[in-house]
Amino acid sequence: MEKEELYKLLEPIKPKQVFDQSLHPSRPDYSVTYNWAALPDIKGLQHEVPSESFTSITASSEVDVFYIHPTGFFGKHWNCKIDKNIASYDRTELMLINQASAFNGSCNIYAPHYRQATYYSYFDINKDGFNAHDLAYQDVENAFNYYLENFNNGKPFIIAAHSQGALHGQRLIHNKIQNSSLKKQMICAYLIGYIIPEKHFKTLFPNLESSKSPTDTGTIITWATVMQGHLRARERTIFWLPDGWTKQDMGQKITTTNPLSWNFDSEWVNALDKNLAITTKAKNYNFANRLAKEYSGSIKSIIPTNLQNFDCQINRTNGLLETRGELVDKIRTLVDSGDLHNFDISLILLVLFLVLKFLLQQFFLLLMVLL
Repeated sequence: MEKEELYKLLEPIKPKQVFDQSLHPSRPDYSVTYNWAALPDIKGLQHEVPSESFTSITASSEVDVFYIHPTGFFGKHWNCKIDKNIASYDRTELMLINQASAFNGSCNIYAPHYRQATYYSYFDINKDGFNAHDLAYQDVENAFNYYLENFNNGKPFIIAAHSQGALHGQRLIHNKIQNSSLKKQMICAYLIGYIIPEKHFKTLFPNLESSKSPTDTGTIITWATVMQGHLRARERTIFWLPDGWTKQDMGQKITTTNPLSWNFDSEWVNALDKNLAITTKAKNYNFANRLAKEYSGSIKSIIPTNLQNFDCQINRTNGLLETRGELVDKIRTLVDSGDLHNFDISLILLVLFLVLKFLLQQFFLLLMVLL
């Protein structure tokens, strides 16, 4: 989204008042099923597959994934209430089907609803945006605690998150996992679509490493996708560090792994023979209408894209995952920006699906050796 389009969007969603703890939506009780976007034993969009070459697990897996969805709230309040009758629930469903579904061939999927911060919070010049994200994070941590106490039963798990979800995932791993016994249970963390500046990686994760191989365990996996040569329109974004909130330059070099090659080099890697990109279908749903207020009830599905050929490389200067090729050229005709943030996962769904199976095999082999 370019600057002019961004400003047009921000004005009608700017909250009318400062953040006030007494005015925020009610805190979710995670013992209530309604407050979970996905649970393994409840059939949902997270179980959808794009073709017959995919198989979603039907029995309980030995591995869980705790998935934290990205921003789907474009309202005038600092935080979104948990309500399946409002438009943000449509977006949560879209995230389940085109992101969380990548894990359904290997993992039990747990995904909490949480009082996500409004999209405007990233552009707030005061501290209201920080406060909104603190509130959202409280829910994520509470949901994770409930998951550990009531669902996990000592199983290995993956943290998977995108955008706002990845921002909260970074904080969750720092606060709850890396310095605890949970570190041995965490197979890996997919923190996709939110910057982790290289200079701050070890500040956030002093006891963890960035993934260098599809067989690495206990590591952080992250990337942010753009078209070749694109630079972000937003100059700065909010970023949490152990000492508190900061504003970080979007142009600085970020930590990245190329999901097609699993390395850090700047060579172009082709996706055609190893991947399946997907697109989402939603009948009677307007993807472009971010100001919708009510849930549409649209039927959603995923299918392979007609074009599949594209390449990826890591930009040496800024660490962005650059893309080019037939599929990217087609996307260029459909979107208003070279930022492919909304395609971070759907572009490489089969890679994720297959790598996860391979990674879990390696994890359990290593576990057997250690035992």
